[in-house]
Amino acid sequence: MTRDYKHRKRKSGRDKKSASASDAILPFLTGLSIGLFVAFIVYLKGLSYPGDENVADTGSIPGTTMEKPEASTDSTAMTPQFDFYRILPDMKVNVSEWEAEDKQDSGTLTEEKGVYILQVGSFEQYEAADEVKARLALLGISADIQRVVINGKDIRHRVRVGPYREQKKLNETRQRLLANGLDFMLLKLNINDVK
Repeated sequence: MTRDYKHRKRKSGRDKKSASASDAILPFLTGLSIGLFVAFIVYLKGLSYPGDENVADTGSIPGTTMEKPEASTDSTAMTPQFDFYRILPDMKVNVSEWEAEDKQDSGTLTEEKGVYILQVGSFEQYEAADEVKARLALLGISADIQRVVINGKDIRHRVRVGPYREQKKLNETRQRLLANGLDFMLLKLNINDVK
């Protein structure tokens, strides 16, 4: 049998689209809600500290006492594993051929006989050492820059003043350095190193 499609009522396209959009939103919101709930449960599980399940509250039960754990006789279980105890005794650092004096107070005057120098700084960059040398020159103090390689890899540029054989000149230079805010280290030369 034939049909007349011309006079048939058409369904509007808007009704079909709005119905399919609402049908798609409902499963999306349901899935999102379930996912957020599962994520929240996982988050709360992560907040609990490991081992909390094994800890019993024995303080609330009358008549229970805490037993002390037996001391372990195995000393290897309690020994910390540090490498520096093994590494440090084997490490040799060759800093200088000079002997450093104990720096109790930079302002105290030295009365011991010997030959001394003052190390005003030690820098990685030559430019920084040269700046300190120039500052010392403005103060009227002659300084030298010594290039030193430490442990075969670190290059240092030391700014040194001296050597001083006379205690009076040494102490005057020390006071001038302190007055201008320059830190220094007093080094005593070995007798074999003095030329």
